[in-house]
Amino acid sequence: MEVASLIVSPLLQVIYEKLASYVNGVETPKVQKKNIKKLQDKLFIIQAVIQDAEERQLKDNRVKIWLSKLRDAAYDADDLLDEITTQPLLRRSLKERVPSESSPWKWKDPVKDQLRRIQSSISKETQRQVRITSFAIQSILSSFEMRRKLTDIIERLDDIAREMSAFSFKDVVAYKRSDTREKRETGPDVDESQVHGRAEDVKMIVDLLLSSGADTWVIPIVGIGGIGKTTLAQLVYNDPRLDGHFDKKIWVSLYDSFSTKRLLTEILECLTERRCESSQMGVLQSQLRGSLYGKRYLLVMDDVWGDDQEEWDKVRSLLRCGAEGSKIMVTTRTERVASIMSNAPSHLLEGLAKDDCWTLFKQQAFAYGEENDFPNLLPIGLRIIDKCQGVPLAAKVLGGLLRSKREEDEWLRVQESDLWSLDTGENRILSVLRLSFNHLPSNLKRCFAYCAIYPRNYHLNKEKLIQQWIAGGLVQSAGDNLHMLEQMGNECFNDLLEMSFFQLTSSSDAVEFKIPSLIYDLAKLIAGKEFLTIENSDQAQVVTGCNLAETRYALVENNYRSSLLPKALFKAHKLCSLNFLASGDISMEAQRNIVQCFRHLKILNLSGSGIERLHRSIGDLIYLRYLDLSNTPLQTLPETIGHLCNLRTLDLSGCTNLLELPGEIVKLVNLMHLNVKDCTRLASLPAFWWSMVSLRTLPIVIPGENLAMLYCLKDLQGELKIKYLVNCTDYSLRVEPAGKEYAGFFLKHLQLHTLDLFWGDGGEDKLNRNTSRQTRQPGHVSESLIRELCPSPNIRRLSINGYLGRRLPVWMTSDAIHNLTVLELINCKSVETLPMLGQLPVLKCLNIQGMDNVVKIDNKFSGGAMWLFPSLNELTLQDFPELRTWEGMGSTEAFPCLKKLSIMNCPLLKTMPSFGFPCLKRLSVMKCPLLKTMPSFPTLQHLMLRDCDPLLLRSAADLRTLLTLVIDSFCELDFIPKVLLDNCLLLVSLTVISCPKLPTLPANLGRVTALKSLKIGWCEMLDSLPHGLANLISLENLEIIECPSLITLPEQSLERLSSLRSLSIENCNGFTSLPRGMQHATALERLTVMYCSNLASLPDGLQNLLVLKSLTILSCPDLASLPDGVQHMKMLQNLEIRICPKLMALPKKIGGIAPFVQFFVTKSQKHVLPPANNA
Repeated sequence: MEVASLIVSPLLQVIYEKLASYVNGVETPKVQKKNIKKLQDKLFIIQAVIQDAEERQLKDNRVKIWLSKLRDAAYDADDLLDEITTQPLLRRSLKERVPSESSPWKWKDPVKDQLRRIQSSISKETQRQVRITSFAIQSILSSFEMRRKLTDIIERLDDIAREMSAFSFKDVVAYKRSDTREKRETGPDVDESQVHGRAEDVKMIVDLLLSSGADTWVIPIVGIGGIGKTTLAQLVYNDPRLDGHFDKKIWVSLYDSFSTKRLLTEILECLTERRCESSQMGVLQSQLRGSLYGKRYLLVMDDVWGDDQEEWDKVRSLLRCGAEGSKIMVTTRTERVASIMSNAPSHLLEGLAKDDCWTLFKQQAFAYGEENDFPNLLPIGLRIIDKCQGVPLAAKVLGGLLRSKREEDEWLRVQESDLWSLDTGENRILSVLRLSFNHLPSNLKRCFAYCAIYPRNYHLNKEKLIQQWIAGGLVQSAGDNLHMLEQMGNECFNDLLEMSFFQLTSSSDAVEFKIPSLIYDLAKLIAGKEFLTIENSDQAQVVTGCNLAETRYALVENNYRSSLLPKALFKAHKLCSLNFLASGDISMEAQRNIVQCFRHLKILNLSGSGIERLHRSIGDLIYLRYLDLSNTPLQTLPETIGHLCNLRTLDLSGCTNLLELPGEIVKLVNLMHLNVKDCTRLASLPAFWWSMVSLRTLPIVIPGENLAMLYCLKDLQGELKIKYLVNCTDYSLRVEPAGKEYAGFFLKHLQLHTLDLFWGDGGEDKLNRNTSRQTRQPGHVSESLIRELCPSPNIRRLSINGYLGRRLPVWMTSDAIHNLTVLELINCKSVETLPMLGQLPVLKCLNIQGMDNVVKIDNKFSGGAMWLFPSLNELTLQDFPELRTWEGMGSTEAFPCLKKLSIMNCPLLKTMPSFGFPCLKRLSVMKCPLLKTMPSFPTLQHLMLRDCDPLLLRSAADLRTLLTLVIDSFCELDFIPKVLLDNCLLLVSLTVISCPKLPTLPANLGRVTALKSLKIGWCEMLDSLPHGLANLISLENLEIIECPSLITLPEQSLERLSSLRSLSIENCNGFTSLPRGMQHATALERLTVMYCSNLASLPDGLQNLLVLKSLTILSCPDLASLPDGVQHMKMLQNLEIRICPKLMALPKKIGGIAPFVQFFVTKSQKHVLPPANNA
C-alpha cells in the first residue's frame, strides 16, 4: 500500500515568491537583505531538483528523510518571513488612531455626554501609547532573535544542499502541471451525446476497416493530446456498420510502456475475459495464435507511446495469424510511432470546426438551453473558442470551468489569459486527464490533502475552503496578488471537481460539496503527519500516537456539547491551522491556551461552536489570515481584533446575536472578506467602515449620512444588502473622495450578483433597535436614493423592500438589469404603477407583494413587446388591497415559459388576462373573493383555490389536464359542481378542507378513477360520502379530519379499493363505525383512528389485512374491544393504543403477531390490559 508522500515544491515556490517580494519591496537593513538573498539563492538551487526528489521518495526512503528535513526548514523559513513582514504592519497599525463618529445615542445631559467622550478618548490614547512603547522595546529584542533564526535556517539549507549531491537528482526546471504525461486506461464505451463533428472522420476510418487492401492492415490515428483520438476510435469500434464484419473485436489501452509480453497478455485477457495466468513468452504466443488463427479481428491499440522498432516487429509477426481483412487501429500523439507501425498514411485528426467546438463548449458551460439566458456571455465564449483551436478537450474543460461562472469579468479573464492558449498541444488543459493522485500537480496534491482533516461525508463550503487554502499558503500565484490567489484557488477547486475528487451536494450560489467515500480513503492515506484529525472518542489514542512536532493542520471534532481540546494537542507548537467542530462553548482558558501554544496560527475555525465571548488575547494571533466565527452566539468582539494585521477573512455570518462590530476593525487593512450575512441584530457598522478598501465581501451595509462612501469599496462583489435606507437623507448621496465632489451611480462599478435595497430591516429582526429610530422619509428622498442605486449589468438578483417613493427608478426598465433572473418588490406601498418588466430577457422569478396603491395591471407592465416575459418561470402577486383589474398583456405570446402563478390576497381583483400562459403548470388563487372566472389554462396540472367565490370552481371545470386540486376555505360553498369531476378525469389528488357548509361530495366522484389521494377536513356539515367512493380503484390514501357530522363511510365503499394503503379518520366525533367491507382493502398498510368519541368497535375480518404494518387507535373512549383477527396480522410492525378507557383487554396471543412489533399500549383507570407476555 502506498504511504504518504511529502509534497514540498509548492511550499518552496510560495516562500521563494515571498522572498522576492520582500527583497524588492521592503526597506530593510543591508545585512538582513543580504541574508534574505542568500536564503533565496539556496531555495532556487533546491527548487531545480525538487520535482525529481518528490518522484523518487516512494522508492528511496533516504530521499524521503531528506525531503522531511527540507520541509521542516521551509516551514521555519515561512514562519520567520511571517515575523519579518508582520513587523511593519504592526508598527503602522499601532500608529493609526481609530476614527470615531458622533454617537447615534443622545444622552439627556449633553455635558455628561461630552465628558464621557473625553474620558474614553484619553483612556484609549493612553493605552495606544503604552502599546507603542512596548512594541518598540519588543522590536529591538525580536530583531536580534530574527537575525539568529535567519542564520540558522541558511545553515540548515546549506547542509540540505550538500546532502543533495549524494542523490544525483535530475536538474529539472520548476514544475509545471503539463510536464507529467497523463497515464490513463481507456475502454471502448463512449457517450455519443458528448461528441460532435466527427461523423466524417468516423466514415473515413470505417471505410478503411471495411476495405481489403493489405496496405491498410494498420491504421494510425495521429493527433495532439486532447484532440479526440480515443473518442474517434471508440466511435469507430462501436459503429453498427462493423457489426458482423469482424469475428473478434479487441481493445487494448497502452497508456504506459509498450512491450510485447504486456501486449500479448492484454489481448488474451480481452479475448478470454479472464486473467492470463502464464508469463512465459512461448505460452503467450501459442495462446494468441490459437485465439486468432483463421479469424478476422479488429484490434485497437489506444494511446501508444513506445517507438521501439524492434519491439513492434516482434508483435507484427505474431498478429499476422489472423484471417484476411483483419485490421489494427492505433492512436498515438507522434508521427514517429505511426511510421514505425504502418506504411500507410496516417489519419491526421484535425481540430473540430468552430461550430462543433462551440456546441461542445456550450454543452459543458451551460445547462440545456441555458445559454439563451446569458446573451452577454455568448460573444465572449465565441472568442474563448478561438483559443481552443478546435481541441475538444480544451472546449470541454474550459466550458466545465466556466459552468458555475456567470459574470462577464470571469469569462473575460479566461479569454484574455494565455494559460489557455494551445501552441504545441502540451498544455495545462491536459492535466484534467490525470485520474489518480500520483498524477496531480503538487499544488493540487496539497490542496486535496488538506481536505483529509475533515470527517468522512462532511459537507464543505467551496468559498470557505478556498479561503483556507489561501490562508494556509496552499495556493500559489505569481507574486502575492490576493485577487489572483482567489482566482487560482477557484481553478484548483474546479480541477479537483472535474477529476471527481469532489462531489457537489448543493447547486445553489453557496456551493457545498463532499469528498466521495473512496476518494476520502485515498485522502487519509496520503495526508501524512502534517495533517491531523481528532474525532470524538478516539481523541486520546490518536493524539498520543502522533508526532505532533510535524503537525501543521489539525481538526478537532467533539460529540454533543463538549468543548474540550485534548491537552496533548497543545504540543503541536507549529500548528498553523485549527478547525474546531463542536457545539459547546469554548472556555476562556481554552482560548488562552490556543493563543499561547499556537503563536503561528494562520487559520482558526470555530464555526458552529457555542462560544459566547471571544477572549481579548485573540489579538496576539498576529499571523492569523482566516478567522471563522460563523453561526455562534457571540454578541460582541473584543477591540483587540484590530491587532490582526494579516487577517484576510473574518466570517461572522449567521451570528444572530451580534449587536455591533468594534471600532478597531477598520485598522485591518488586509481584510478582504468581512462576512456579516444573516447577522440580523447588527445595528450599525463601525465608524469609517469604508476605509477598509480591500474588502471584496461585505454582505450588509447600514448607512446613515455616508451611503455614497460605498464608492470607496471598489472591489466589493457577490451579495450586498443595504438596510435602513429610511435613515438616509439627500446628503447621504454626496461624497468627496480625493477632494472632489462625486455624485453618480456608485454601485455600478461593483461586481455584485445580488442586491437587496431595504428601507427597513426587511422583517429580519422586529426588535432591532434601529427600528425605534426610523422616521417617515419623504417620498422624493426615497426616489432620489434609489435613482442613484443603479447596480451593474451583472446583477442577477434584486430585491427592493419597503421603498417609500411613488415611482420606481428608470433604470429598472433599462439594460441596467438585463441579466436579472430574480426580482422581488416587497412592501413598496406608495408605488402606483408597476414598472415595465416584460422585456427582461432572462428573468425567471418575479415576486411582487404589498403594493397598496396599485389599482390595475395593464400592458405598461409588459412593455408592449411581442414576446412578454420570455423566460419567466414563476410569478407571485400578493397583498394588492386596491388592485381591481389585471388586463391582458396585449399579446397572445405572454408568459411563454411561466410554470407557476400565485395570486394572493387581492380582495378587489375582478379580472385577469384571458389568454397567454401556454405552459402554466401550477396556479394558486387565495383570498380573491371577487374573482369569478379564470382563463382556460391548457396545460395546468396543479390548482389551489382558497377563500374565493364558489363560481370560480365552475371555471376550473374547463381544466381537463388537472392532476391536483385543492379546495380550501370556501365558507359559502354548499356543493361542488358535478361538471368539475366530469371533466377533470386525470385527477390524482383531491383535497377539500374548511368548507363548513358542504354536505357531501359530488355523486360522480367515482368517475375519477385515476384518483390516488383524497383528503377531506374541517367540513362541519359533511354527513355522508357518495357511494361512488367504491369506484376509486386507484385510491391509495384516504384521510378524513374533523368532520363531526360524518357517521360512517358508505357500506361496501372499501370493498373495491384494492389499492388503498393508508386510511386515517381523525377528530370525527359523530363517527360510529367503519364499514364491514373494510376487510377487502387487502393492500392497506396503515390504519389510524383518532379522537372519534362515538366509535364503539372495529369491524371483524381485520385478519384479512395481511400487509397492515401500522395500527393506531387514540382517544376513542367508547371502544370496548378489538376484533379477534388482530393477532393474525403477521406484518404488523407498530401497534399504538392510547386513551381508550373501555378497552378491557387485547385479544389473546397478540404478542405473537410479529417478532419485532412495537407496542404503545396505555391503560386508563384500573383496567388491566394484556397479559405480561404481550408487552
